[in-house]
Amino acid sequence: MFSHFKTGLRPHDPVRVAAVKALAPVHAQDLLVDRVPKDWAQGLPWDDDDLGNADLGICGPAGAINYLKLVALACGRDKLVFTREDAEALYRALGCAGTAATDNGVVLLDLMEYWVRNPVAGFQLDCFFRIGYQDPTHLATALQFGPLLIGAELTETCMATDTWDAKAADDPLIRGGHCFLLLSDSPGGGNGKSWGYPVWNTPGFRTKKWREAYLPVCQALTGMPDKDLLRLLAIAKEL
Repeated sequence: MFSHFKTGLRPHDPVRVAAVKALAPVHAQDLLVDRVPKDWAQGLPWDDDDLGNADLGICGPAGAINYLKLVALACGRDKLVFTREDAEALYRALGCAGTAATDNGVVLLDLMEYWVRNPVAGFQLDCFFRIGYQDPTHLATALQFGPLLIGAELTETCMATDTWDAKAADDPLIRGGHCFLLLSDSPGGGNGKSWGYPVWNTPGFRTKKWREAYLPVCQALTGMPDKDLLRLLAIAKEL
């Protein structure tokens, strides 16, 4: 199904990732969330643009642009346009010179830190949080504020199906690291978007093959309730 598409996430440093500010479960007590599972794509037309990820190892930049596209649409800012060219511009900023030799993917945390320092397609992050994806409540709480960027290890079985479950995770043949956008979560799993397709992630796959999960926070784009946004920004500044 996806066998001819490219991945493109370079290995992460677990120590470095662990040092990123976490949106801890205790913070949920101070935020205006109802803990109801949220699907950011519900009621919206599906966007099948692969943003170049079929041909390039551009999954990280494609994930960032998919975030901007979906949140803008969900927040009623449907006149904003984000394109493959935006994804390629971010890829160049992170080191791809447009040649096969430099099409080596990105480190997802490098991308997130760049996005805090620089606008991507006109929008700069106020902050971002590391999400404890092994805790279902933590994951569901984070999704109240936006879709998440996920870094995962894909197997060859993953490339043949749009259901990424424990069976796919147990395949010993590894294709490589990959970034995708998580749109929703529920006790049975969550829907993501990769290469322009929906990809279903079960808790079994998440436990075994996810490696990173980040919540971007962009005040200029999201339009979330002011009290929630101010609390998120305050949490970001806590030691």
